[in-house]
Amino acid sequence: MKKIKLNRKISLSSATALAVVLLGWGVYTISRPTVGVVDFNIVQQKAKLYQFVQTEQNKYAEQVRVRIVADSKGIEADAQKLENQKDKMKVEEYQSKLHDLQRRAARIQEKYRPAMERIMLASQVALNSAAKEISQAVEKTAQQKGIKVLLSMNNVLYASNKADVTEVFVKNLDREIQQVAYPDPSKLGQ
Repeated sequence: MKKIKLNRKISLSSATALAVVLLGWGVYTISRPTVGVVDFNIVQQKAKLYQFVQTEQNKYAEQVRVRIVADSKGIEADAQKLENQKDKMKVEEYQSKLHDLQRRAARIQEKYRPAMERIMLASQVALNSAAKEISQAVEKTAQQKGIKVLLSMNNVLYASNKADVTEVFVKNLDREIQQVAYPDPSKLGQ
């Protein structure tokens, strides 16, 4: 009989242990987030892909800005002359000349607007070329964290810190994307 009681105790202990394990698994499964969020503002600041695109965009935009400044030198000199002669002019004459300077400045801005638009287009083309890798980083992040739905933080009213997987996403994105081509903006849209 002692042997039977001993086996019954072992069976009860095993059943108790199994119940504890199952209960623990159930609590873990319930408490584990099935929805994750990614803060894309942070992704754009930290991920190498977005840093590269921003650097290239700034490089081309600076080239355009330098040309705008060079083209505007005459306007600046004329504006200084006009300011110096302001007291010797009638109000209408001053306003007319000032308006002419503003039109000249607007024409220069208009001249370079297509170049700035091509720079923005080049940035979008570079990001679109990495769409497959971005998608793979999303899937990898969701799999690693056991997430069934991954949302942008901008589309969520509230998310606990447990649901935020931004840092994991940035690491996965940096691993997935080793190189991205940034097209020459001057060759786009021609």
